[in-house]
Amino acid sequence: MVTTAQSQCRHATEVRPPEACLWPQTRFFFRNSSTSTGRSCWSAWFILANSSGGSGAFGHFEVTKDVSDLTKAHFLRSPGIKTPVFIRFSTVTLGREYPDLARNPRGFAVKFYTGEGNYDIVGLNFPVFFCRDPIQGPDVIRSQYRNPQNFLLDHNSLFDLLANTPEGNHAGMMFFSDHGTPAGWQNIHGYGCHTFKWVNAEGKFVYIKYHFLADHGQKQFNADEALRYGGEDPDYSKRELWRTIENGKELSWTAYVQVMKPEDADPEKLGFDPFDVTKVWPKKQFPLQEFGKLTLNKNPENFHRDVEQAAFSPGSMVPGIEDSPDPLLQFRMFFYRDAQYHRIGVNLHQVPVNCPFMASSYSSLNFDGQLRVDANHAMNPQYAPNSFVHKFRTDTAEAPYQLADGTVSRKSHFFHEGKASEYDQPRELYERVMDEKARQHLHTNTARLLKLVEYPKIQAKYLGQLLRISEKYARGVYDLLPEKKFGFDEVQSFAKGAEVAGKEAKFRPNMPTDKLLGLCPAMAVYGP
Repeated sequence: MVTTAQSQCRHATEVRPPEACLWPQTRFFFRNSSTSTGRSCWSAWFILANSSGGSGAFGHFEVTKDVSDLTKAHFLRSPGIKTPVFIRFSTVTLGREYPDLARNPRGFAVKFYTGEGNYDIVGLNFPVFFCRDPIQGPDVIRSQYRNPQNFLLDHNSLFDLLANTPEGNHAGMMFFSDHGTPAGWQNIHGYGCHTFKWVNAEGKFVYIKYHFLADHGQKQFNADEALRYGGEDPDYSKRELWRTIENGKELSWTAYVQVMKPEDADPEKLGFDPFDVTKVWPKKQFPLQEFGKLTLNKNPENFHRDVEQAAFSPGSMVPGIEDSPDPLLQFRMFFYRDAQYHRIGVNLHQVPVNCPFMASSYSSLNFDGQLRVDANHAMNPQYAPNSFVHKFRTDTAEAPYQLADGTVSRKSHFFHEGKASEYDQPRELYERVMDEKARQHLHTNTARLLKLVEYPKIQAKYLGQLLRISEKYARGVYDLLPEKKFGFDEVQSFAKGAEVAGKEAKFRPNMPTDKLLGLCPAMAVYGP
């Protein structure tokens, strides 16, 4: 376990050895992939520097239901307890020069200023993400980012990645639905996306997923409305959030968790991998349990200080809350803070919005560094353990350490890899959750952008992915293309192998005990 000054107290956790994740052997591949894109890419992942088209507000979180049997987190110990919070909203891959109503995922990041240090939930307005493989994370950002040659949005790369990433089309469907154009920041639900652990005072744990549902309801614009309002006011979402709070109105989200017992977390029994961030937990099987309410009621005093320099990290946790075996979560726990040290500096916790001012104790081992101008407790021993300060809580993390083998690989959760089950949940979303109006908007929104792709093969291959979800879905988009340079029979041909698209056989696990080899996307791939 490593603790940092971000928590400002010795017993708030930061980054820990990933559970069942072969971190030491794979860091070269992952660093090579992320660093070649520039550390700004990691700042772009969900929030931070390149997700600069955002805004935020302050408020509080109040516990409404007793969850002390599930977690020992001090700020959740009993109903009625209030904790200060800051929430940052943003588009993910579009810069501040772009209208904030444009089609894009929305970042939903919450910072809880608890008595045990800061706790961050870094999520989206989608309950799923576009990939589960941590090494592919930067590629998702690249595919939705501007073309580095001409700084234009590149629809070729967006659809090409989805055509070659079967698991990405669950989030892709949400991206092209009206959920990709919400009517302002305040009209979205927020999701933690990943699976986490809640650990109680007895050391027993459950797996959970976070849901923050807007009490005023969620609202989306259709494509024409988003184009109109975004054209009239590129800062529509920012302005509406600011005006609402400035006029004295509070905005609130009710917080829920889905709970899964560890003995139930078996993909074979469930039919899905509970640690796969491209999948959801069925609500009928794992119902939502209310535990609190988020309320926003105060605007920032200085945009640069409070919004631009806000630093969220999935690795900022407190006792009673831990990571799960989700490898994408574990890599984010490290690289978010790594990017922030370069974006803001090692003393980022000195920025007021990042300062864990509610922490009941202070015993950081961090001192000096860029822009540190105070005495920074240099008179204290700068090592631990010692006989003077820095008492260490042994109950901070309950997860046992696991030894990695010597194989250059990354252990991941690829239960659905190369299987038809990859499309089960997207099919459920399309056929049972969406109504006919939502499906028609999905077809129209997708066709509007797919027609801009310059390569017919990418168009057909992407439609092959949609065909595996639903023939109505694929034909609905295909029929709306103004110029068809291929027949639907070509789409059907691509659909036959869609579940293994973009996945070379020699790098796919063939046995239940196999691990996906650590192939870095930025490295050359040679034939057999």
